[in-house]
Amino acid sequence: MKELYSFDVKREVEEQVPYTRKGKNGPIESTKKVKKTIKNKVFLRKPTGSDVENAEFFYGQKYNEFINAGFLTRAMLGKRMGDLGGMHDKTTEEELEIAIMENIEASRTIEFYEGSKTLTDAQKEKLVEAKKTFAGTRRNIHNYESSLREQFNQTADSKAEQKLIEWFVLNFSFYEDSVDDKKQSFPLFEGEGYKEKRLYYLKLIDGDGDITEPSLLKSKKIFDGSFETLIRAVSIWYNKMGSDQKTIEKSMKELFDPDESEKE
Repeated sequence: MKELYSFDVKREVEEQVPYTRKGKNGPIESTKKVKKTIKNKVFLRKPTGSDVENAEFFYGQKYNEFINAGFLTRAMLGKRMGDLGGMHDKTTEEELEIAIMENIEASRTIEFYEGSKTLTDAQKEKLVEAKKTFAGTRRNIHNYESSLREQFNQTADSKAEQKLIEWFVLNFSFYEDSVDDKKQSFPLFEGEGYKEKRLYYLKLIDGDGDITEPSLLKSKKIFDGSFETLIRAVSIWYNKMGSDQKTIEKSMKELFDPDESEKE
C-alpha cells in the first residue's frame, strides 16, 4: 500500500527472559522480567480517488445531520459575526490579505534564490529574511484560521469536517510489528467500517488503567503515542498544506515547531 506519512512510536514492554541463578545444589534455570523499548512504525495509507469520493459522501451525510440538528452553517454565522464586528470585519480581512501577499512574495523570493551557488551577501541576506517572512506569515495565517475555526467550531461545516478528519484517521492508520521476525502491517483501529473502528477508538480512549488484554494494551500504547500526530498529518493533507512525507513534515515544523523551522 502507498504511504502518505509515517513516523516511529516507542513503547515500553516487559518480557520474561531466561537466566541462570546460583543454588545450593548448583545452577538453577529461571526467568525474570526485563523492560524493553520497542519501536513501531506508524503510517497513514494514501487515500485513492475512490477513497476521497467516499469521504466526500461521508462529509455530506454528517453536514446534513448537523443542519437538521439545528446547527448554523459557516456562511450564516460569518454574516452574523460580521454584523457584530467579529473576525470577519473589514480590518481583520485587510490584515489577512497583507499577510497572504507577504507570504506569496516571500515564496517567490525563496524559489528564485534557493539552490543558487553564486549569491552575493546581500542576496543571501534577502533569502534568509524571505524564509523568516514566509514562516512567520504562514504561521500568522494558520493562527488566524485556527482562531476562526475556534469561533466556527459549532457550525455544521466545522462539525462535519471534524468527523471527516476522524474518518480518515480511523480508516487509514496502520502500524508495523514483527511476526516471526517479519514486518507486517496492521490497522491501528480494528473493525469493519467506520462505526466499528470508532467503537474501538473509544475503547482505547476510555481504557486508561483498565486494559489488561496484551493485544489491546499494545494498541493502546501505540495509539497514545501517535494519535495527535495522525490528526495533524491528516489535517495538513486535507487542507492541501502537504501531499507527501516531505511536504507534510515541512508543514508540521512550520505550524507546530516554528522555532525549529526557523533554525533550518
